[in-house]
Amino acid sequence: MGVYRKRDKKTGKLSQKWWIDYYFNGRRVREPVSTSKKEAETVYFQRVNSINENKHPILKKQKNKKIRFVEFSEKYIIEHSKPLKRSFKSDISMLKNLMPFFGDYYIDEIKSYHAVEYRKLRSQEKGKNRSNSVSPTTINRELALLRNMLNLAIEWFELEIKPIKITMVKEEQKERILTQEEIRKIVENAEPPLKYMILIAINTGMRKGEILKLEWNQINLEQGFITITAHKTKSRRIRRIPLNNSTHELLNKLHLVSDDNYIFTNPKTGKPYVDIKKSWTGLLKRLNIKGLRFHDLRHTFATYSLFEQRRRFNLSTGNSGAFKHINNFKIYQSFIGRTAKIGEQF
Repeated sequence: MGVYRKRDKKTGKLSQKWWIDYYFNGRRVREPVSTSKKEAETVYFQRVNSINENKHPILKKQKNKKIRFVEFSEKYIIEHSKPLKRSFKSDISMLKNLMPFFGDYYIDEIKSYHAVEYRKLRSQEKGKNRSNSVSPTTINRELALLRNMLNLAIEWFELEIKPIKITMVKEEQKERILTQEEIRKIVENAEPPLKYMILIAINTGMRKGEILKLEWNQINLEQGFITITAHKTKSRRIRRIPLNNSTHELLNKLHLVSDDNYIFTNPKTGKPYVDIKKSWTGLLKRLNIKGLRFHDLRHTFATYSLFEQRRRFNLSTGNSGAFKHINNFKIYQSFIGRTAKIGEQF
């Protein structure tokens, strides 16, 4: 074993190329290396050391298991997405778009330029429930899922490949902050239970899903706060949301006439509402309001809260900075200032 040159059986001459000879896992391995004996000796010692360190190239090839994206997708949904992600249904939906393009590729074959090509083709397709093309936000979410899945495959199967870099599509800013007059208009024209959901959203900053699944055992009317348990939050952290006067009064009235566990129960199913898209879009259509999402109520809450926070800090210290240290509980109690009073009449 070591380095050597092969001898031609017909001519008896030695080959110009040097070979290395060693054993790996009980199997004899011979590799042609170089016309330089010195280079061959270097590679030989590298191979021997790699065997001792369990880093031999053959092991790397074995680690790079040939698994297709479509096969890994099934494993990803069953073993990762469903058990760990509340948004696993979104993953399933997005995979339906990723699969026609990436499904037949092996994991180690997918490169950055494939993501670029997918982004180009996807942006030319017509979006679902849209008159124009697929939105940049949708494409970015699909690419983010692709990137996360590939990184997870590398981790699970110890693949000797580099994570691919994916450039996201530039998104249009969608955030919209409502004026007090717009809030009043929406609240006054909404019908229950949508009206009450809007009031809770605009006064607490809660997400739509948190409001739809809100239970009475999460509400402490005596001490005046709502507890969002970790498994019901996007961040997987417990949140306690103080109630201002109008929200406290609204929930107190609803509690007096409620016999259900949930604040808002669909009378047709006896279960919490799954979505309010139909009633929300119907309201906006009647008021001729375009481009407003229910989630914008959360942004509106945050913005007014921040303005009130800044105002209080300036009044108390005369300082325009570092307002983040103010007690948030006091801010939330009257966070929107005059706007919070809109709900008191309902």
